Amino acid sequence: MENLKRLPVICSMGGLNSGGRTSGNISYSRLVYENLSNEEKKEVLKDLISLSEEKKTEKEILSGTLIRQIDDFLDPKGLMTKQIGVNAGAKLPDFYEIDNLYNSKQHPRGIKMTVFGVNDALYNLGINWREDIQPLLDPNRVAVFAGPAIGQLDEKGLGGLMQSRLQEKRASSKHLSMSLIEMSADFINAYILGSVGKSGQVAGACATFFYNLNAATTLIKSNEVDFAVIGSAEAPINPEVTDGFFATTGIADDKKILAMQERHGEPFDKVDFSKACRPFGDNCGLVLGESSQFAIVTSLEFAIEIGAEILCAVPNVFINSDGIKKSISSPGIGNYLTMGQAFKRYLKDHENPKLSCVIAHGTGTFQNRSTESDVLSKCATSMGMKNLKVTGLKGYLGHTMGPAGGDQLACSLGIFDRGIIPGLNSTPKLADDVITNNLNFCMENEEIDTSDLDAFFLNAKGFGGNNATTSIYKSNFVTKMLPKIFSKSDLSTYEAALEKTRENKLVYNSNCLKGNFNLIYRANEEILNPETDLEMTSEAIKLRDYPEIKI
Repeated sequence: MENLKRLPVICSMGGLNSGGRTSGNISYSRLVYENLSNEEKKEVLKDLISLSEEKKTEKEILSGTLIRQIDDFLDPKGLMTKQIGVNAGAKLPDFYEIDNLYNSKQHPRGIKMTVFGVNDALYNLGINWREDIQPLLDPNRVAVFAGPAIGQLDEKGLGGLMQSRLQEKRASSKHLSMSLIEMSADFINAYILGSVGKSGQVAGACATFFYNLNAATTLIKSNEVDFAVIGSAEAPINPEVTDGFFATTGIADDKKILAMQERHGEPFDKVDFSKACRPFGDNCGLVLGESSQFAIVTSLEFAIEIGAEILCAVPNVFINSDGIKKSISSPGIGNYLTMGQAFKRYLKDHENPKLSCVIAHGTGTFQNRSTESDVLSKCATSMGMKNLKVTGLKGYLGHTMGPAGGDQLACSLGIFDRGIIPGLNSTPKLADDVITNNLNFCMENEEIDTSDLDAFFLNAKGFGGNNATTSIYKSNFVTKMLPKIFSKSDLSTYEAALEKTRENKLVYNSNCLKGNFNLIYRANEEILNPETDLEMTSEAIKLRDYPEIKI
């Protein structure tokens, strides 16, 4: 491999989707709930109800998660549910309302989810950003790449802006700025990190999370950045996005779901929303979901310096487009390139490869099931990889658009930790046109020996030909090499700091279970004044509270 000190590693993840909170592996645990011990189940339930004063039964709490019937909160006028006939969606958990956790007035839902997700990732890092990390870093060595695939489309963002005149209302001064897709990154820089470092948003349709991850890892490898916050938050369950997917015939509406149930010999007198999305099965379309997923990515050497816990390594994100294709939304050739390169790199990096697994894009559409399975099968066969495990998450979480890759990453970290692969539980059996050569589809939850697990391949296929495959290597791939890279003194200091880091993470998780999040939101605080807080010479720039920038 390249310079191992510059190997990108993930030290924390945070966020929220329809399964629950990302940190503490709560959302992951919800996916494999039936395989958990009673104590583990209690923790999941406690977290899901932590922001509610209501007392609810286990059944009530669980039924308010994952894919279920859309409620009036997201569709007060019935435009989706009655006019379009789409009632399945994966909203954030019913009893986990984040609106009142900070001063979020006039913020689109995706921005609120961003603020929550980044805070969750920062606290879950177990190291104080402002006191222990920021003072170490030249501001140019910090980066933020974040944003949704589609945008902030609710009434506080682009939706409200476009509809204001039609509804005989006036657009507010906030509407336009809140609509911008890079506003997630702007909020992180301005109100959470207080960063003056590198920033941006790399939109790539359903591969957006991986595009942002690639932007950060590229800068880390080239020794330009040491610390990055990357991610995406999307709230696409609204009439406009739903109508757009309805027009493409790609979404699971009520009529299609009932017809699918009838084809499978299931009761079809009412819609079974929990099984509306069936990746790689005889299916009827995707289901939209909400999610906010953010990761903290550093170089290996900086993780050792600050005492961060290494959750996994990200050796590569492979991105290829489709070239000339039949239509902008149809599948193309690019995913064979991304997956083939990821498999080859994995085989080069592991002398004795054991067990690896693909978390597939798996949208639940008939085009995806045949084309993605062919990609996986051809690549695995050409590389001599047999019995490659394959699963997918959209049967639980719906299609969350930009953050979909983050859902996959969060799940892979949970599997590394707990050893349970969530199966394609909503899919009764594979469709006839699914290619299975050299593939082992996990149709049910599967417990594995984590000591045998080497890596995950996380796959994303987006409209327009945006393909990304991310290789995720287990943390011991890195930790077993540390004595060859760092001195005994460095590693002794690291181990002591790591112990404190882990203690802090446990304290944070305990606070979350009590509903105490204490979100960082620093609007209009400690603003830098160029008259008093800036010193500039021909050799350097110095800002108050930041290390000097050599120029």
